[in-house]
Amino acid sequence: MGQLILVEGIPGSGKTTTSEKIYNKLSIQKKTNLYMEGDGHPADLAWCACIPLNQLDEIINNNKTYELRIREHMYIEQDYAIVPYTKIPIENPEFYHLMENFEVYNNRVGFDIFKELHVGKWNRFGEKQKNLNEVTIFECAFLQNHINELLLYHCMDERQIEKYLLELIHTVKDLNPILIYLNQKSVVETIERVSNVRVDEIGDKVWMKMVIDYVENSPYGKKHTLKGFEGMVKYFEDRKQIELNIMNKLPIKVYIVDNKEYDWEKVWTQVQSILDNII
Repeated sequence: MGQLILVEGIPGSGKTTTSEKIYNKLSIQKKTNLYMEGDGHPADLAWCACIPLNQLDEIINNNKTYELRIREHMYIEQDYAIVPYTKIPIENPEFYHLMENFEVYNNRVGFDIFKELHVGKWNRFGEKQKNLNEVTIFECAFLQNHINELLLYHCMDERQIEKYLLELIHTVKDLNPILIYLNQKSVVETIERVSNVRVDEIGDKVWMKMVIDYVENSPYGKKHTLKGFEGMVKYFEDRKQIELNIMNKLPIKVYIVDNKEYDWEKVWTQVQSILDNII
């Protein structure tokens, strides 16, 4: 029977490193799949263009130079061509802007279509994987990506978000999912640390600026007047509290790994102990 491991936490909590370590450990024992944010994902659509099939030929014809690379990375899902465009080696801002226009995140298509695409995709993934003797690891595809969308861009309350996530986790119940949550004691300290690390070649805090813009210009950010670094931190504090509340109501095993000392070796020791008990 297949199994699903969900790795979650706020930015800077160690999701990427932990997910990679879990993959390296488990892949020695059995077939293991790792999907990070922005990959050609079997269940999520973050950083993917969802191009209606009746528009695909026009898009291809207008971008003939990139046709082979687009077709190499895309796949068909229902009535859409799914293009994980951030993984395509094309250095053309106009192409990326075009692909952004076909994303389903940031409330570009409305909640009903967003839900139809995501719940359907998760359901098909669960059906496909349940009879395979494989472990699949999702980084941030359950809590983070969905709460960001539903809270920031649909301004849903906690009860509505909880209802949505309960329905979503039900689609993969046959995979005996577990959730590993990397918990930082101080949100502001964690965000400061990650902002100082995710810089460009001249030291400009590009990640921080991008996220501040993302929060400030969202409906939630405007509604609550979230501005600058303080507004970004306030959002992550709000999101984290919702995550902690909802995790208590999920019908799956949830493991909260505290990392108040930013001791990554200690974190990995705790995660290994969890894995040894479930795999």
